[in-house]
Amino acid sequence: MSERSLASEKTSILDLSPHKLNKVKKYKRVHPEDFDVEVLMAAAREGRLYVDEKKKSVSKEDVKQKVRAYVARILVFVTPKFRSSIDELWEQILACDDFMDFLTPSCKSRKCREFNKYNVMRIIGILREKGVYEHYSDRKYTALLEQTNKDCSYRSYLGMGIEQRSLRIKIRQIVTLTFG
Repeated sequence: MSERSLASEKTSILDLSPHKLNKVKKYKRVHPEDFDVEVLMAAAREGRLYVDEKKKSVSKEDVKQKVRAYVARILVFVTPKFRSSIDELWEQILACDDFMDFLTPSCKSRKCREFNKYNVMRIIGILREKGVYEHYSDRKYTALLEQTNKDCSYRSYLGMGIEQRSLRIKIRQIVTLTFG
C-alpha cells in the first residue's frame, strides 16, 4: 500500500510515497469503493502525505487580492476623471463571476499560477481605450506591473482586447454605469 496515490481532476494530487516525491511518473486512479480513509489519515499523521503544489487550486479570494495588488502598481496612470473611483471599478470587475473565471489560472498554466496576467493585461488595455488609464507606452505599463525593466510576454496583451464579446460588453457596461 506504500505505492498508492490518489488523483482527481478537482483536487490536488496526493502521493503517499515520500522517497519518490518528485520522481513519481505513474498515478493510480483510486475508485471510491477502493479508497481507504484510514490509510490516508495514517499517512498524514506520519508525515508521509505530500501535496503537489503545481496542482493546487487557487481560491477566488486569493485571485481577487493578487489582482488588486497588481493593478494598484499602475495607479499613477489613472486619468483624473477616474482617479477617485478606480478601486470601485476594479471591485465591480472582480465581483463579476465571468471575469473571475477569466482571471483565474487554469490548472495547466505554468506561468500564471496566482492569476492570469495575460487576461489582466487585456482588461487594462480596454480600460485604457475607455479613458480610464493614460495612453503611455506598453513598456511603461509592464515596467510598473512587473517591476522590472526587462521586456515580458505580457506586454503584447495590452492591445489585444478581449475575444469574448460578452466580456467586452460587460466591461463597457461597468465603465459606463460607474462613471456615466
